[in-house]
Amino acid sequence: MDEHLLRFDKEKTYVFIDCETLNLCLNSCHNLPWQIGMIKVINGKIVDQKDIYIKWDTDLKISDDAARITRYDQKKIDRLGVKPEEIFATVEDWLDSCDYIMGHNTLGFDVYLIKDYYKFMGKSSEHLYPKFIDTNAIAKGIKMGIPYKAGDDLLEYQYKAYHTIKKGVKTNLTALGKEFEIDVDYNNLHDAVNDLILNIKVWDKLKWQIDI
Repeated sequence: MDEHLLRFDKEKTYVFIDCETLNLCLNSCHNLPWQIGMIKVINGKIVDQKDIYIKWDTDLKISDDAARITRYDQKKIDRLGVKPEEIFATVEDWLDSCDYIMGHNTLGFDVYLIKDYYKFMGKSSEHLYPKFIDTNAIAKGIKMGIPYKAGDDLLEYQYKAYHTIKKGVKTNLTALGKEFEIDVDYNNLHDAVNDLILNIKVWDKLKWQIDI
C-alpha cells in the first residue's frame, strides 16, 4: 500500500519559499535577500502566505541584471521593507514548525541565503536541512532516470540528482510549468510569491512521478 507517500498525506504542512536577491552569489558577504516569499500549504491548499521585503544595513547594491529580471523597485523597498531583525521570528517560526520546506533550486541557492540569515541572527539552520524538498532536484532525478528508493536519504538523493548534468534536460520552473501545461502569467515570474504559485502547481505534478 502507498498511503505513506507524501502525495496521499493530507496532514503535512509545507512551506514553499523563494528568495529574490541582489545577485547570484551564495554568500552574504556579497549577496542578501531583499524579498522572501513564503506560502503555507496543507492538503494541497494554500492556508497562508507572506510577502516580505527586507531593508538591510549594507553598502551592497543590486546588480543591473538582477534588478531587471526581478523588477526590483527601490521605492517599494523603502516603503514596505522591514529590518531583518524584525521579521526573522516569523521566518523562523514558519520554517521550524513545518514538516517540509519546498522550493525550486533551494538546495542550489536559497538554502545558503537562509543559512546566512539564521547565522546573522545568531541561530543555526542545520536542523532544517532534512526538511528540504527541491523541485528542481526532484525533476532532474525523474527526467534523468535516477530512481529514489524507499529508505534512501532524501537529501542525499536530491544532491545527487542536482549535481548530475545531462545535455538537453530542462528543469527550470518556467520550462516545467509549460511542459505540464500549467496556466500562469509567465511574464510576471521572478517575483517571489508569483514564482511560488507556479512552484506549488509543479510540485502537484511531480509528486505523482516519484515515490517519496
